[in-house]
Amino acid sequence: MIKNIFLDLDGTMLPMDMKKFMKLYFSSMAEAVCPYIEMSPETLRKALLGGMEAMYQNQGAMSNKMCFWNKVATMVGPEIINDIPMFNGYYENEFILTKEATTVNPYSRKIVDEVRRKGYNTVMATNPFFPKIATERRVKWAGLDKNDFSVITTYENSKYCKPNPKYFIETCEMAKCKPEETLMVGNDVREDMISATIGMETFLVTDDLINRDNVDISGYKQGSLKDFYEYCLQLPDLTEEQ
Repeated sequence: MIKNIFLDLDGTMLPMDMKKFMKLYFSSMAEAVCPYIEMSPETLRKALLGGMEAMYQNQGAMSNKMCFWNKVATMVGPEIINDIPMFNGYYENEFILTKEATTVNPYSRKIVDEVRRKGYNTVMATNPFFPKIATERRVKWAGLDKNDFSVITTYENSKYCKPNPKYFIETCEMAKCKPEETLMVGNDVREDMISATIGMETFLVTDDLINRDNVDISGYKQGSLKDFYEYCLQLPDLTEEQ
């Protein structure tokens, strides 16, 4: 029986133009920090991409945060570590500019309210590339609240990234739940549906479908976020079984 609902954020609960988001992210970051660390915007962009790739390949020896900054330091020099507070300041301030690439789907709020009302453990299972502050901001942009979730994966608390199945195992451990009692909801076939390999149920959200490998998706439960809300209406009420 499903007792836990894992929800992806970007492109699932938070509609997003990813190309626009990344363009705004790099430009606003460069404008905020480059004048103070004497680094060109292009050097910064390459370092950020290098750090993100390192997290993508992380095999659990360290947190994604440490993995990210270790890689960035090898690319631009160890002194960058002293500038981490400045980058944190960016997420507290200028990061808001990237909100322009997002919209709100009213079914996100309806879904969370419905499954929480029915007693399901809800987890924000977003790929943990970003710090806690940036992730919680994007949760808010989706019309949700950090307190809606027992766990929100961030680069501080995670040691893996999607599509590594170990990301889902680690997140289940943090949420104190079993994969076979968990439903993973996401829009990325490669990154989210891989959760089925550890025994999770899946629902593929197709509003902003990402299917890089053009695989056959006919075998997945799927539909729009509205369809998933209607699916949630049919889920058992766990509070009635206690």
